[in-house]
Formats: sequence, C-alpha cells, structure tokens
Amino acid sequence: MRFHNYLEQLLGNRASISILRALFEYKGRIFTVRRLAETANISHTEANQTIGRLEMFGIIKVQPVGKAYQISLNHKNYILNQIVKPIFEAENKTLVTLVLILKKYFDTKKIISAAVFGSIVKGEEREDSDIDLLVISNDPDHVYTIVGKAKTELSEIFHGRISPIVFSKKEFVSKKRGDLVRSILDNHMLIAGLELDKIKWQRR
Repeated sequence: MRFHNYLEQLLGNRASISILRALFEYKGRIFTVRRLAETANISHTEANQTIGRLEMFGIIKVQPVGKAYQISLNHKNYILNQIVKPIFEAENKTLVTLVLILKKYFDTKKIISAAVFGSIVKGEEREDSDIDLLVISNDPDHVYTIVGKAKTELSEIFHGRISPIVFSKKEFVSKKRGDLVRSILDNHMLIAGLELDKIKWQRR
C-alpha cells in the first residue's frame, strides 16, 4: 500500500467515485461485478479495472464465488473510514446545509412560508441549475432584501444562484389550481413558515 500522494490514483476518475458511491448507498449489499457496474452506471470493463484498483488499496473485498466475483466494502480500511466516507457524508449533507442557510434568512415573522422546489429537490439538477425558491409574504420589499443577503452567502459557499418566486398570501391561494403551484406542492422542501398546503385565504 502507498502511504503518500495516492488520492489521484484512488479518486482520479468518475468510475472510482461512482462505484464507491454505489457501495455506500447500498451498505451491506454484496454485488457481482455486473450488478455493480449497472448500479454505478459504468461499463463492465470500467468496473473491472476500477475494482482492481480499489482492491489494491484494500477499500473493497473481492471474493470469488463459482465463476463470478462478489464485491463488498472493507469497513476496517483506513482510507475508507478517514477519507472516502467523510467525502460521501459531506456530499449527502449538501442539500441539508443549503436548507439550514436559507432558514437562517427566511425564518422571520414577515415570511408566511418559504420552500425550495424544482430540480434540486428532485435530485435532477445540473451544474448551472438555479436554486428555485418560493416565498410567500405580504411584504415583498422585506423578501427581496433577504434574498439579496442570502444570494451573497450562497454564491460564496455553493457558487449557486437563487431564483425566487414571490407571492402574497392571496396570490398564492388564487394560483393553487395552476400548473406551477401544483407542481411545487407536489415536490418541495419547506424552509420556514407554514406548510404550503396549510395556507388558506380568509376574507375579512
């Protein structure tokens, strides 16, 4: 085993990261090479080459069973526990961290509700995707002041852009039957305030 400058060889390509992510997402599962390649969305050839490299570092165990090989994580491995595992744990907490930062700004008395929606919540975002944000408030000036402050921090931390949609309470309720609001209701993550389906307009 190498003890210096090995990260390039270990994590220097997409296949290594895809295989390790698949093994982490399905903890305790034992894979064949073919099933692991399918789960990681890489070719069988890429999987074979990458498995050999990961086995060399002791991160995975390869056990021959008949004509096939069974692949599993070596949970005692130093590199797995001290380097690889923290990387995937941090990746898995990215959306939660985003929500906590937004909550810090939008959890105010003048915000009726705030929620993230769109590709980020669905897990379908691209590198250039915006952070789609719905804010319901009867004080739009207050909202845009907060958005400006949140944009600065999120740009520095995630290199991301907020794309806000701002409705008054009355506007939101009136649009509940529309395609946009219905799609948000079906797939969103609450940041602050009331759950969206609890918001109702009451005439005075």
